[in-house]
Amino acid sequence: MSDEKLTVLAEITIVASLGVGVILLLLMVTLFFRKTAEVERRIATPGKQLDEIRSIWGNGPIGRWMRIMHVYAFVVFRHLPRIGSRIESRMGEETEPLPLSLKLWVIVPFTVYAVLMFLFFFSSWYLGAFD
Repeated sequence: MSDEKLTVLAEITIVASLGVGVILLLLMVTLFFRKTAEVERRIATPGKQLDEIRSIWGNGPIGRWMRIMHVYAFVVFRHLPRIGSRIESRMGEETEPLPLSLKLWVIVPFTVYAVLMFLFFFSSWYLGAFD
């Protein structure tokens, strides 16, 4: 590919990833938040980090975003070897196994959002936006 084609591809990637990322962010904070709150309700045991985060950040847009990030971190990072058990003991407990469909409501949108933001910043770097 020539430099001109790569530049056009990077520009398209920037616009598309930012547009879809913002829409996905709004969906996660509004429509998808019910499922995240359900997961949080099941795993946030009293006195642990997820329970405190719910009371500290509240239910505003920024508070919802923070709660989404912490629930995502709990669901994903607790399976890491060695440190996963410490993360789980500090953040909350999964006393009853969560259905996979409920976990996917947390994992899939946030992972797609993270990939889109990576593409946005990588394409911006390629075009020299950080020089």
